[in-house]
Amino acid sequence: MMRIIKLILLSALVFACVLTALSLLFPSHLRVSRSINVAASHEKVYEALSDLRSWEAWNEFLRSSSLTGKTWSSPSSGKGAYMRSDQLLLTMTGIGPDSVHLYWRQEKGRNFDGGFYIFRMQTDSLTIQGWLDFQFRWYPWEKLSILLYEKRLGPVLEESLAGLKRYVENSH
Repeated sequence: MMRIIKLILLSALVFACVLTALSLLFPSHLRVSRSINVAASHEKVYEALSDLRSWEAWNEFLRSSSLTGKTWSSPSSGKGAYMRSDQLLLTMTGIGPDSVHLYWRQEKGRNFDGGFYIFRMQTDSLTIQGWLDFQFRWYPWEKLSILLYEKRLGPVLEESLAGLKRYVENSH
């Protein structure tokens, strides 16, 4: 009986060491990024990105029905503007002529940076890049969770950009 217990403990220790070693192969930083081309003026796109109040019309993260009790700063655009809910505090940390930078603080979850860049790649359209940056500690369960973040958040970011495209192309 003691031999079986020793074998189980030794196996668990070896498994934990292998899992830790495997997790060290994963980076400690992950950027989830998507982009879309938009046939709208720079002003329309910038206005939609820089005003957090307009995000409910196009951003899937804010349109989530699980976010309740939403309030916005006044003004709802510019550096320091925020949207607060029961689960999320979204704050604009930087704003430039072609970019918006944000800090996402989740009530239960990971805090991260994100934002949008506006590029003029063609004369008749703009390319909008959305990104989310995550930092992970060395813990194996954190490093291995990188595999889930891209699969879970990439499609939501993609749908948000598609919503932005519809919002700015169909607005007058």
